Amino acid sequence: MRSYILLIVIVCAFATTQAADSTATDPPRRAPASFRHVASIGIAGGSLVLSTFWAFDEWWKGNSSPFHLLHEGWFNDYSLGIDKLGHFYTSYFYFRLFNSILLWGEHDEDDAFWWGAGMTALFAVGIEVGDGLTPYGFSTEDLSSNFLGLGYAMLQARIPVLRNFTFKWSYIPDQSASAAAHFSRHYDFHTYWLAVNVHELLPEAMQKYWPEFLQLAAGYSTGGGQTRREGVIGLDFNLEVFQTSNVDLQLLQKTVNMFHIPAPGIKFGERRTPRYKIFYLR
Repeated sequence: MRSYILLIVIVCAFATTQAADSTATDPPRRAPASFRHVASIGIAGGSLVLSTFWAFDEWWKGNSSPFHLLHEGWFNDYSLGIDKLGHFYTSYFYFRLFNSILLWGEHDEDDAFWWGAGMTALFAVGIEVGDGLTPYGFSTEDLSSNFLGLGYAMLQARIPVLRNFTFKWSYIPDQSASAAAHFSRHYDFHTYWLAVNVHELLPEAMQKYWPEFLQLAAGYSTGGGQTRREGVIGLDFNLEVFQTSNVDLQLLQKTVNMFHIPAPGIKFGERRTPRYKIFYLR
């Protein structure tokens, strides 16, 4: 009798084990990374590395000195503030670029946000350390401008209303090869813009009277070899309102939309009469 009972227990145990094995599922496997996921890491990282090498070749190569600090002021410095706006916009641009690339690559939204911020901060600090090891010097004002631009871009990503106030840049050089090849040195051809999305800021009942793609913009530049300040008020185009389901085109839209496309504007400046331009270039 005991033998029968023992046999029944063994059979039941075997059957239970087989049933468990038949219903058990393999542990979930991570899906292989998509092409865009991998490519986005390479594009963002490659952009960071290439930008650093460009800075070395443009500013630091053969131009070393002991590390030192430099206090040059803000809008009364050698460039009348264009350099500071350039630092602000550079960090603003890089955060938005890195963030957009990583989102295009199907990264988690928080991961794209913080990696974009970290890479931008790393580049900003690295540039100033590099300047500190050359006659240019480590500028606390430059670094502050970088982090102000990064901070605004981060807030803009989190606070929707700030997306109605975007910063843009335009650069139209003269015919010289030097101006085209070394754009960061030719400040008189830079204009930095604040574009305002009027359509979204209007009361809902009035929005139909203002085209979605049309924005107002205010720009700042210099002239005469950074000897006079100049401003411009004009129109701007918001390219992101043109809807598309193609993620590649969306990335292109977001990138191009950080640049000001020539549009009508009125330019005015110190010791100069206002000038109306059908297509503002510089």
